[in-house]
Amino acid sequence: MGRRKILYILISLCLNLSILSGCNFEESSYGTANVSPLVEQWRRYVEDYASMYGVSDHVELLMAMIAQESGGDSAKTPDIMQCSASAGLSNNSITDPIASIRQGVKYFSELLKTGEQAGVDLDTVLQSYNFGGGYINYVVKNYSGTHDETAARAFSGFMCSQYGYSSYGDVLYVQHVKSHMKQASQSGITNYALLEAAMHEYEGVPYVFGGTGKSGIDCSALMQKCYLAIGVSLPRTAQEQYDSVSHISENEARPGDLIFFTGTYNANSYITHVGIYVGSGRMYHASSSSGCTYASCETSYWKSHFAGYGRVN
Repeated sequence: MGRRKILYILISLCLNLSILSGCNFEESSYGTANVSPLVEQWRRYVEDYASMYGVSDHVELLMAMIAQESGGDSAKTPDIMQCSASAGLSNNSITDPIASIRQGVKYFSELLKTGEQAGVDLDTVLQSYNFGGGYINYVVKNYSGTHDETAARAFSGFMCSQYGYSSYGDVLYVQHVKSHMKQASQSGITNYALLEAAMHEYEGVPYVFGGTGKSGIDCSALMQKCYLAIGVSLPRTAQEQYDSVSHISENEARPGDLIFFTGTYNANSYITHVGIYVGSGRMYHASSSSGCTYASCETSYWKSHFAGYGRVN
């Protein structure tokens, strides 16, 4: 978006908001980030800065925002949160992705606080990241604190008429960010007994990298075989499986969900190992040393390589 530096200065003058009640920030309805490994690599920095600025509940949303703002390529767009203007700089002045994450998360936290005070919904806060904070005030005054496409188009038109722009912002920014998120199934695996029977069928089969059968099998092929027994078709590799499922928190994980790990060997992918979570801190997986077996996923080794849980839809 052009002319952001000037707009942030102008918009900052509009933030004298009356305090309302009933703010409804239900990010859980957004789901979890479904992003490429090129975006996923920044998660730990997002988590660190989200903690620093008090927005840890919004890590998934921030990851989806990075996917939208950067197009998934930090090499082409080092200001991966497109937030230079919010720091009073010209567009794309920030050339370090980590610095961009820090400023972007900081700015989002400021908008979130303003939105909380104003009583708007989370969609309004999200759209204001693209439009600037003045959108919050506009929605409060004209749309009862609730964002929709009509409100976004009206504000864009208002800014064009006020400042002579031919266009202003991305009126579908909320929808575009949400396109990088996936909602998890609420029920999880309903026929776990059948899945467990398939797991027992492969128990003791040796691990073979690239193997797909009972003479030798690797971790992701094992997931394919077990899930196929309950009618679920998974992609071939652990990374592809990670990309295809809904990401869920540890508290949401149930027996039958997938558990993913990173950095277990040198690979050109973020995810390098996958297992089936069976509950009580244990998983079923294809171990390079023990073959297909049950194991604790709470050892220091697995905790240091843990990447997340996933649920098939």
